[in-house]
Amino acid sequence: MPSLDKSVVKPAVLTIFGATGHLSRNYLLPALYRMDVEGLLPPGVRVVCVGRRDFDARQYLDFVLDKSKNFSGIFSEARKGRFLKHLDYYRGDFENERSFAGLARLLDAKEGSGHHCFDRLYYFATSPEYFSPIADILKKHGLLKSCKKHERQIRLLVEKPFGFDLNSARKLNRQLAQYFTEAEIYRIDHYLGKETVQNLMVARFANSLFEPLWNRDHIDHIELSVLYSDRVGGREYFDAAGALRDVVQNHTLQMLALILMNEPKELLTGHIQDEKVKVLAALRPFSAATAAGAIVRGQYQGYAKELGRSSPAETFVALKTFVESPRWDGVPIYIRSGMAMAKKVTEISVHFKEPLRCLFRNCSSNILTFRIQPDESVYLRINNKIPGFGIELRQADLNFSYASSFRGTIPAAYERLLLDFIQGDQRLFIRADEIEAAWRFVDSIRKHWGKLPLLKYQPGTFGPKAAEDLIKRDFREWFTR
Repeated sequence: MPSLDKSVVKPAVLTIFGATGHLSRNYLLPALYRMDVEGLLPPGVRVVCVGRRDFDARQYLDFVLDKSKNFSGIFSEARKGRFLKHLDYYRGDFENERSFAGLARLLDAKEGSGHHCFDRLYYFATSPEYFSPIADILKKHGLLKSCKKHERQIRLLVEKPFGFDLNSARKLNRQLAQYFTEAEIYRIDHYLGKETVQNLMVARFANSLFEPLWNRDHIDHIELSVLYSDRVGGREYFDAAGALRDVVQNHTLQMLALILMNEPKELLTGHIQDEKVKVLAALRPFSAATAAGAIVRGQYQGYAKELGRSSPAETFVALKTFVESPRWDGVPIYIRSGMAMAKKVTEISVHFKEPLRCLFRNCSSNILTFRIQPDESVYLRINNKIPGFGIELRQADLNFSYASSFRGTIPAAYERLLLDFIQGDQRLFIRADEIEAAWRFVDSIRKHWGKLPLLKYQPGTFGPKAAEDLIKRDFREWFTR
């Protein structure tokens, strides 16, 4: 469960733009509601939700409760009434600046008589094209001003996608830098709020067993799989982005940075982000010669029918890449992500080299697997003797399971990240140069996108056969528990 140090949480107004959208309905409001139920929403925090529909606070919450399934098990009328004490709603249209004339008065009114100048926390839960217009509105209506009576902090949280390529990401960074410092900008990737993703650093740096072996001398290759069993279902956003930009550019590369980074000097925001940037910047870019043999694009049968038209968007991508650093030189990294897969699973497997000298027959390589979701766990596959006469080996797992080791539910990613945002902890958020380094690598792939065939695959499989061939050419195979 996330912890709350109430002594360091100052009174604040959290303003969410895009309050009636999918993200707010299904993730942000349920997370805030659950935080209130669990005593994690600080009493001095007020929440103002901004949307285009004509609601008051109660009507808005009823709308969210009706549209979202994520309140199951936590809803009651008493809890609803308590949460409404935190909540207000403001009707505003991002394309009509005049509709925001009263927002400043509302935010001022949310501040208590005993403490003026609440911290101002803004969450842009909208499409990126609205980031700059909303920032303009905040500036023009005096909502980014400091305060003389008490120190006021301004913080901004922005959702993915942060741009659609390197140039658009740089443009967004420049636009936001007009109004906010880098220390005030929190770029979110909800995967970084998952307990199992945070555990990557703990497993590596808190256990002397692993870190001495975490290099090219002992590790043969690394695999990252982010697979979804659901179909896309005609979502226009996914069609515009495709699997590469929707999943690989953010979730997958962030996990890759954590699994490959050097140990930071301290668990401080800047040190952690510095080490992640080094990994992303060292990813080997693709050329026309290397792209053809190291990247697979796919689209499942029936995707166009769901969408209602033909589309060049990939629903599956697999690739082989390298990190050009002394620690990882020559270690291949295999990445795959897809929709309509045979199973839903996100996991990272670290394949150690086979023993140089084995006293027994069939000494297989050890594999350390981080299961991010579902069935959150960590497995270490080791060689064991089969009971009986003679010496025959078989691999089995040393297993750490969150469900069996810890009581209670695992906090949702948005709960953790919202709490960190409220407390001003930036360690699980992404810096501008991280975003740009990730896009630089992804753009090196997309530059050759049109020259790579879009291969069809059947739903309920693990993608095109070419993805299997990609790793089998190296005498390896995809490892999925």
